[in-house]
Amino acid sequence: MKEKLSVTVLIPTYKRAHLLDYVFDALSNQTYKKFDVVVILKPSGDNTERVIDKYKRLLKIKLILQYEGYFTDAINLGLENATGDITAFLDDDAIPSLNWLQNLAETYAFPNVGGVAGNVIPAFVNKKEEVQYTGKPSEVVNLDYTPFLKTIGRKIWSRPIGGLEDYLVYLSRAGVVEYNFDRGIQANNQITKSLLGMGANMSVLTEAVKGYRLPSSWLLGLGNEQLIGWYVWKKGYNLFFNPNAKVSHLSHGQTLSRNVEDYRKQLVRQAESQLLFYRLYGKEPEVSIIYRVSWIIFRTLLAFKQARSFHQVFIFLKGMLIGNIMGCKLIVFNKFGLKYDPLTELIAMLEKS
Repeated sequence: MKEKLSVTVLIPTYKRAHLLDYVFDALSNQTYKKFDVVVILKPSGDNTERVIDKYKRLLKIKLILQYEGYFTDAINLGLENATGDITAFLDDDAIPSLNWLQNLAETYAFPNVGGVAGNVIPAFVNKKEEVQYTGKPSEVVNLDYTPFLKTIGRKIWSRPIGGLEDYLVYLSRAGVVEYNFDRGIQANNQITKSLLGMGANMSVLTEAVKGYRLPSSWLLGLGNEQLIGWYVWKKGYNLFFNPNAKVSHLSHGQTLSRNVEDYRKQLVRQAESQLLFYRLYGKEPEVSIIYRVSWIIFRTLLAFKQARSFHQVFIFLKGMLIGNIMGCKLIVFNKFGLKYDPLTELIAMLEKS
C-alpha cells in the first residue's frame, strides 16, 4: 500500500468486563498502529467502563452508551461513529492476533476490495488465566462435507446467487448462508473470495457502507454479516477471506446474543435465522421461493436424521415454522405498505414464561 489506511475497530459489548482485558491487551500490541477503537456498551453494572478507562492511555477509544435496542442497533451506532478508511468488527470475546489489523489492511491492496474477513479460532481461558486453543482449527473454514452436499445440494437447495459461485461463504438462492467446500481447502492457507465470514472478525471499506444501516427489526442479528457483505458486493466490490488475519474466539457458554442454552432462546435463534430470506426477497432477484421450499424440505429431513432427541427436532421444526410465518407476514405487509415488526414477536417468545 502506498499509504496506510486508517482503521476503526467496532466492539459491541455487554457484561464482558472479565474478558475485555484480553481483547484490549491484544489491540494495544498490534503491529499496525493506525487505528482507533469504538466501543458500543450496553450498561450492565459490571464495571466495563472502568476497564475501558484503564486502556485509554494505550488506545484511542471512543465509548458510546447504548440504552435501547439490540445487537444490530449496536452495529448501527458503531457505523455512525466509524471514521477510519476501514471499519473492522471485533467481538468482545475475540482476541486478535498481533498482526490482525496488518493482515486485514494489506488485503485492501487487492483490486476493488470492499470487505475482508479473517479466521476465527476456538479458544478458552484456563485456570491460570491463559488462552488455550480447543484443537479445532477454525469456526469459519469447514472441511466436513459429503459428495452429496457438494453436487446435488449446490444444484438445488444450496445453489449460489449468480456471481458468488467461487466464494467461500455465500448466499444461496434459498436465502441461506452457505459454505463452498472446495474453497475451504484453499482458504486454509491462502486468500480467497468470501461474502465475509463471522462478525467476530471481519471488516468493510467504510466508504462502501456509508449511509447503510441494518434493519432495526432484529433481535440476535443472525446473518447480519452476509447481509452487509451482500450490500457491499451488490455495489460492485470484491470481498475476501484472509486466513492470516486471526482472532481467538473464547468459548464461555454465551454469545453477544446472550446465553443460548435456554429452550426459548434456542427457539428464537431458529426462528430468526429464517428471516434472512425474507429480508432479501424482492431486493435480490435470484432469491427464489422454489429454492426456499426445496431447502426447507431438505433441512427438515436432515433434522430428523441428525437429531439426538425428539426435543431437538421439536425446537427446529417449531422455530422454522414460526420464522417462516413471520417472514411471510413481512412480505405481505410490505407489499401493502403496512408496518410489521417481527422483533416484537421474537421478544415475546424470549420473555414468555
